[in-house]
Amino acid sequence: MMESTVQAVTVVIPCYNDGAFIMDALNSILRQTVLPERIIIIDDGSGAETMSVLKSIKNNIVEVVYQTNQGVCTARNNGIGKATSSYILTLDADDIFEPTFIEKAKHILDSDMKVGVVCCHYKEFGNSSKNKDIIKPKGKITQDFLVKNNGVASALFRKKCWEEVNGYDVNFDKGYEDWDFWLSVLSQGWEMRIIQEPLFNYRKKIHSRDTMALAQFDKELKMKIFLKHKKVYESSIDVFAQQMILRNTMLVTNLNKTKEGLEFQLGKIILKPIRIIKRLLFPSNE
Repeated sequence: MMESTVQAVTVVIPCYNDGAFIMDALNSILRQTVLPERIIIIDDGSGAETMSVLKSIKNNIVEVVYQTNQGVCTARNNGIGKATSSYILTLDADDIFEPTFIEKAKHILDSDMKVGVVCCHYKEFGNSSKNKDIIKPKGKITQDFLVKNNGVASALFRKKCWEEVNGYDVNFDKGYEDWDFWLSVLSQGWEMRIIQEPLFNYRKKIHSRDTMALAQFDKELKMKIFLKHKKVYESSIDVFAQQMILRNTMLVTNLNKTKEGLEFQLGKIILKPIRIIKRLLFPSNE
């Protein structure tokens, strides 16, 4: 049941051929305990099927804007540019928020002017998701974002933060645009707060942009982040070195565990026919 309506939040949802999921995302916002003032869906050149779904939406606080395909960064920027509210909530068209996220995130922004961004713990779901654990990004400050993205793309933030960094960088349309955006925002002195509850659900898809970015463009995009934020890395070189050493140690440990597991399974496969023959030849030894 809705408790109240707040006039300070605009939700921006970029949509590209996500007609199968967009209503799930939209309904997760319409079920919030605190409603936004406005929901702007930016259709980024979708096909007829998704267009049909979007044209069927009838709600006074929902506006659908159509544009030619320009990528997620431009879509988000165009949506945020249309917003007149103080706070922006970004949401991808295939993901879902739990009903209390806006209420709890807005309370944090209202209460602490040092905080520019609020994310939360989250869960993965969908056909390709095997991780049932709650994922807990750390957030906080720039040093927490040196070796990996410690935030979530879908978050509530002050529109002022977006204005200060000139929006999402379209040079990251292959992926990691949120990592770059958070580094830019936090470099301005803002903090990111993480709600210690799984109030967000990330749909894991085999052919998602995130999957493609990790598989094809990971090295290229990380180098681009490093070069763009070189001053941040230089000023935090000791922390960066420590984090890289720790990360590499963990990777080696996990790799060794995987190899040991594979060797054990391979050993069982090789020995199985030998055990069968032994059982047939020497049944009394069993």
